[in-house]
Amino acid sequence: MTAADLVELDPAGSAWSALVAEAPEATAFHHPAWGQVLADAYGFRSTVLAMTDAGGRVRAGAALARVRRLRRAAWVSLPFADHCPALALDPASRDRFATGLAAWGASAGAPIEVRGGIPVMPAWPGAAIAVQHVLALDGDPAAQRARIHATHRKRIRQAERSGLAVRLGRSHEDVADFYRLHVATRRRQGVPVQPRAFFEAVWRHVIGPGLGIVALAAPLGGRPVAGAVVLAWNGTAIAKFQASDEAAWRLRPNHLVYWTVIRWAADHGHRRFDFGRTDAGQDGLLQWKAGWGAEAIPLRYSRTEGPAAAGAGGGGPLAAAMRHVIRRSPDVVCRGLGALLYRYAA
Repeated sequence: MTAADLVELDPAGSAWSALVAEAPEATAFHHPAWGQVLADAYGFRSTVLAMTDAGGRVRAGAALARVRRLRRAAWVSLPFADHCPALALDPASRDRFATGLAAWGASAGAPIEVRGGIPVMPAWPGAAIAVQHVLALDGDPAAQRARIHATHRKRIRQAERSGLAVRLGRSHEDVADFYRLHVATRRRQGVPVQPRAFFEAVWRHVIGPGLGIVALAAPLGGRPVAGAVVLAWNGTAIAKFQASDEAAWRLRPNHLVYWTVIRWAADHGHRRFDFGRTDAGQDGLLQWKAGWGAEAIPLRYSRTEGPAAAGAGGGGPLAAAMRHVIRRSPDVVCRGLGALLYRYAA
């Protein structure tokens, strides 16, 4: 298959929507709303490249956004998505589409990075760069809770007795309360934070319209001390962002937040709860996610030219120096670095 055999589709059009509706692996990152977030916050242009059959039906496709890297532009499926695979109706269509997509990237003069869902072949060197934890959801709360590790169940009970309550919402105020916690958490970790404009776009296009929820745990009459932003669509809920105040950890607010959103997802008909990407070396986080009964799945990224990008929070001496600076600087430094770096590490 050649590049000329592919067609470009509107991410909000009916042709792409028809494939997404048939593909069980499609998530909120395949929804047109995520492309609108990328456009509003960073000016990234999104499109869909697809393969159709003789009758015009889309057999396979991938949503892509053109991003600016420090050395050259690239096409990514999709920025700030841990897992956004190419979609196909069958394995043969996926293989043919992968060949055509690689040819399209060569003709466009820019590498393509697909975060999952591309077969391993010479045109698509790939590697498992991290782990994704996915929990199968159960409509029976007691059965779901019984599959959680005993330590997690104990800490959920501690949180329930501590006087904390979790509110679920979609308001602008909910996102603002979460962002305050998020900035403090990223600063504590020494990691740049996405700018406020990004979270405003997430609220405007994703959370506000009902493609997710914000969960916030707070003591009675107090400010939130932990929270999560969950994207939810097409049977999959994704814990995209998490944050907490370390001064309240003794109350186990993170456990209560996660148990609440897991139950919310199951109650609203979702089949899977995705805990997101965990990089190598994050042993404590790997253990924490596994404790919920989630399956650890290798997260494979494929790129037509060279290794996949590590992202803004990668390792090495530069990242170590950045963590040192951020932890000892005011919040504005964490936010400023994020506004600069995430544009080139999407």
